[in-house]
Amino acid sequence: MAVDHTETAFTAFQESLGEDLTTLHDDGRLTVALGWDGCGKTSLLNRCAAWVKAELGKSCHILSLADAGRDNEPREDRENRVFKLLIHEFRDRDLLDDNQHAELTEALDKGDLNFGYLYASKYVLKPKNLVLVVLLPRTEIPLEVENYARWAYPYIVFLAESRKVESVNEHWSAIESAHNSALPIRLKVGTLDNGDGWAFVQSRKGDRTDAPNYPFVSEETIRRVTEARTLSIGELHKLLYGTYQEVLKKGKASGAIGSGSMGEVTLLDLMEFHFRRPGRQ
Repeated sequence: MAVDHTETAFTAFQESLGEDLTTLHDDGRLTVALGWDGCGKTSLLNRCAAWVKAELGKSCHILSLADAGRDNEPREDRENRVFKLLIHEFRDRDLLDDNQHAELTEALDKGDLNFGYLYASKYVLKPKNLVLVVLLPRTEIPLEVENYARWAYPYIVFLAESRKVESVNEHWSAIESAHNSALPIRLKVGTLDNGDGWAFVQSRKGDRTDAPNYPFVSEETIRRVTEARTLSIGELHKLLYGTYQEVLKKGKASGAIGSGSMGEVTLLDLMEFHFRRPGRQ
């Protein structure tokens, strides 16, 4: 399924890489998805990684390290952890001989990640004609983004995400300067546009009126919700899921479930759940 409201960003990613992804053999690439919590950055980057894999087939490995970092730790610690896990994954996938493992481990021990990624590009990936796609932990530090731009050597694709939209944008010229001749890709992932909410509901079959065990919601209701408040895809998902669960529980209690009379989730249902849910903004 498409990452509903991020279709434009995904198309921009495809167009930036072009039809011939073997160009990644000459220039690696950094892609950064910018946007606030719940807007679909992670889903978008996973879709981008899957597309590169589908295009390149067995000559592409995906390494998902999105959960490898913590927001409150020093930048250097997070960068070192990513590289350490990369070495382990290389080892587990039988991509390293003993000498290569020693070289990468020494680079990590010395804190010379620039040499480490260059070595991985030239002596590990290139001889195998293998493109590595790395899904990075979320970062709020522009310098960290700049470093991955610098380390995006041939055969390496970094996919990063950040909530610090303004900070990264202000630092973008430095990020571009650090990158190789193929410029980094910047993807903006924003709030839901008009019609995106309804596309999201339809993709999850929330509009079906013929499902006897499940409620439904109308297009008019969803449009009124998204017009009334700026929402991300994640926020809309939480709102609908929570409201649907309440309707289902009420149906079970009354014996209506399975009778074809679960009914419609109304605007009032959604508003009441929104104002009752814990931690609402």
